Amino acid sequence: MVDKQAIYRKTAKGAEAISNRQSGLAPRLRSLLIMVDGKRSYAELTVIATSLGDPERLAELESEGLMEPAVTEEKTMPAPLEPAVSQAAPGPARALNLAQARLFSSHLLEHMIGPLAEPVCIKIEATRDLADFVSVIKRAREMVREIKGSVEADRFVAQIEAQMPE
Repeated sequence: MVDKQAIYRKTAKGAEAISNRQSGLAPRLRSLLIMVDGKRSYAELTVIATSLGDPERLAELESEGLMEPAVTEEKTMPAPLEPAVSQAAPGPARALNLAQARLFSSHLLEHMIGPLAEPVCIKIEATRDLADFVSVIKRAREMVREIKGSVEADRFVAQIEAQMPE
């Protein structure tokens, strides 16, 4: 039975199925199993499965013993995306230009979402002016919101705004 609140990870059998391309997994099922990383919740995996065209495949992965809920000793708060900064250290430097802001934003989105972010990252890096950049960042924010939730989407935008050149 799929636990919708759990974080899922690959089992040893699942890891073997990924490393062995002749495992008999259908391409979409293999792609979904690759995304099971011990960090994503059922809800996040459902979004990924839906984008692959078949959200019911998650239960199949679990019933075949390819993924399982990750067992944690204790529930801990996820680490903040920003590195800890000591009192003496200056804050992160602002981007000097739009090119640096594009690169920062693209890396941040990829860090937050993983491989699903690639098409949007390409669009971010291809923006030519601030208006185009803001438009693509709005789309990226919606993607983060759908996968990670509103709090992470707001954090995503706040980190980008903090990097924007003055």
